[in-house]
Amino acid sequence: MKICILSNSHPTCEVRLYYKLGKSLAKIGEVHLICACGVCNSLVNPYQDVTEADSKWGILFQLYKKAKKIHPDIVICVEPLTLLVGLALKKKIKCKVIFDIHEFYPDAFAEKFPHPFKWLMKNIYLGLERSLQRKVDGTIAVNEQILQQLGTEPKRGEIAVIPNYPVKNIWDDNCEIPMELSNICAMNFDLIYIGGLTPDRGIYKMLKCINILKDEFPQLKVLIVGKFKKAVVEKKFNAMLTDYNLTAFVYYHDWISPEKIGLLLKRSKIGLWLFNPQNHRLSQAIPLKVLEYFAAGLPVVSTRTPLMFDLIEKNHLGYCCEYRSSSIAEAISRLLKLDEETYQEMSKSCMDFVENKYNWESVEPELLDLIQHISSK
Repeated sequence: MKICILSNSHPTCEVRLYYKLGKSLAKIGEVHLICACGVCNSLVNPYQDVTEADSKWGILFQLYKKAKKIHPDIVICVEPLTLLVGLALKKKIKCKVIFDIHEFYPDAFAEKFPHPFKWLMKNIYLGLERSLQRKVDGTIAVNEQILQQLGTEPKRGEIAVIPNYPVKNIWDDNCEIPMELSNICAMNFDLIYIGGLTPDRGIYKMLKCINILKDEFPQLKVLIVGKFKKAVVEKKFNAMLTDYNLTAFVYYHDWISPEKIGLLLKRSKIGLWLFNPQNHRLSQAIPLKVLEYFAAGLPVVSTRTPLMFDLIEKNHLGYCCEYRSSSIAEAISRLLKLDEETYQEMSKSCMDFVENKYNWESVEPELLDLIQHISSK
């Protein structure tokens, strides 16, 4: 069985595409990841290839052309735009098409527009997504909320909820420290945040609460890893670092490859997830970063929502707080003040939580069953 995984925005080495879908499906077939960017690999299954186009539509055409040449039995599309490619291939070569939905795409699309137009644009996009989804042979969603937004529900053999849980032992603790991380890996950090650097992901709140904490914890060290999507956000971030006199407390590093994240997590004590609860897209799902914090033994301080409270506080894996700088600082302070024995117990609970249930290996069989069932139809 030949399987193509198509993406017009993610790299070929992206964790979900390569380490989860790619490596799992390579157990039952020949897998080809074709993406807009990343590394190429023509020797080892799953194979990786990239398009050579610069424009959005050029990338889609290249995805179609490369996938058609492979003549796959199944095409997995990970964005609505690549779904257009998948459906074109379905018509041309009679392959099966699966839509892998791991984001609230209508909400993400609506965020690009001024407030008066958000509702309208979200519903236009949602209507298009629903129309395309009805034409596929199978659907994978990372949570039930996404299926509810689509107006559908799990159906054996066709529609499955397969959470984006972390892969066990994805990080090599004994790997050589790359030159670009040598300075950071020589230090230990009290707090770490890894992810997109945007206002709704709490990047400004983070600096404000560090400003509150710096007098109580004069040796505080905070590591922020990620990419700024907008220059204006980066400019304000740097201005706040200077205005609050935080340059001795906050260390920043650009985005790093997934397999190197463990090098930074194991040198950190507490993970941060300080999202704006008014952002529907961020508040309705458990982000992979939180589970990765747990996998590395890091208790988490998170914005309080019913979902995050049930996950974190009910399982004694950290603390939740209101989306206010003072509340965030108080929660962080509580964790930093834990005695070593209590902290180690909480750290072990975090690791056990992922090891025993919330890992990719626990949901992989459902993925393989779905693919094999659709292939046999």
